Amino acid sequence: MRHAAELGLATVFDPTIAKRNGFLYAIYGTVENQATLYVGQTRGRTGALGRLAQHLSDGNNNTYLQRLSNVYYYEEVPLEKVNLAAIKFTSKEIFQIDSQEYRIAVEHLVQLRLLNWLYAHNLKVRIVSQTRSNAYGKLQDVQEETDRISGLLESWILEFHQ
Repeated sequence: MRHAAELGLATVFDPTIAKRNGFLYAIYGTVENQATLYVGQTRGRTGALGRLAQHLSDGNNNTYLQRLSNVYYYEEVPLEKVNLAAIKFTSKEIFQIDSQEYRIAVEHLVQLRLLNWLYAHNLKVRIVSQTRSNAYGKLQDVQEETDRISGLLESWILEFHQ
């Protein structure tokens, strides 16, 4: 019997994952049985699915692999499996415009929230992404979106981290 990783199994429930929408995404992967998490945002032409392809490619935009390489001192990352959660931002204009500053504010706050949540629940998941704060993080719309997305990601992480 083949394992899912050998088959390259991917299940897509939302076909808009490959379209130009604002997404907050998380990549949950394992490296030598160590769980890792990368939090990012995109509104790229090929959506969150296209961004995942970049993260796993050999190109310059493979930030996830670069972060794993830096954190674990690998020349080539022995990535065992990868899971992607892509949560579409609400349709509020601030999250769907070309400027990414509002999405970056949510990305930063979600990462902080997940870091605290993982610690509080004693879950051994290493966050490898880097984010930056900005003044938009204080806005009510940003706070509400952070709450919504964080809650969804927390339950998603629990599915994979047993």
